Amino acid sequence: MASTCAGKVKWSEGDTCLAPGPKDGILREATIQRLSSTTADADPTAYVVFTDCNKPAGEEAVSVSKLMRPGINHFIQEKPVFPSSATDARKCVPLELNGVGGDKVPYTINRYLRDYQREGIKFIYNNYIHSRGCILGDDMGLGKTVQVIGFLAAVLHKTGTWEDIENNRPDFLQSQVPSNQNKPNKVFLIVAPLSVLYNWKDELETWGHFQCVVVHGLRKEEELSRIKKGRTEIALTTYETLRLCLDQFNR
Repeated sequence: MASTCAGKVKWSEGDTCLAPGPKDGILREATIQRLSSTTADADPTAYVVFTDCNKPAGEEAVSVSKLMRPGINHFIQEKPVFPSSATDARKCVPLELNGVGGDKVPYTINRYLRDYQREGIKFIYNNYIHSRGCILGDDMGLGKTVQVIGFLAAVLHKTGTWEDIENNRPDFLQSQVPSNQNKPNKVFLIVAPLSVLYNWKDELETWGHFQCVVVHGLRKEEELSRIKKGRTEIALTTYETLRLCLDQFNR
């Protein structure tokens, strides 16, 4: 029986795995039928058959590096998932922003982006790494919010999977399973009009597993305390609240 290793994961023919679907890139349960030769291939190929097809289906070729071990929560914890949206299977890979091994937009987001949105994310990121401000001047309705979220997912080292949930938990609650993610010690501040403040929160919850707080209203002191203790990644507030609490934000 053929077998191969991807990172620390060893795969063999007949194994059950999670593989990205060829049409939408969503992880689905599949069975490995055969594996390519591993002697010369840097990234071998697995030929899988998906188990949730309503009709007989042939083998699909998937890079072994994209396979995951199945778990009870994998299907419901991948974000975002838009079942009705068709995606290009070739886009179901991370969007590299700083070379191989550097910051990258997770494949869960990248598969739904348009080309101009990818360019917008690269534009924001290139200015960010050079400590420059920038203005994303797209017209209304072209997905500026999504571009910002894609940038945040990259610099916060998100994967769009259950790994983010695990890494968001307090250290003493995290499992002993080693993670490939490094937890950046950053808090990003988003300032918006009150009319769209909670829309930002909804979009962040839709597009990923972010630790996000809204600093506004009666709970703003409590949320400011969380920011000071580094217990969040993104803080949302209004212009008025920022003006009133500027010293506390700067601490």
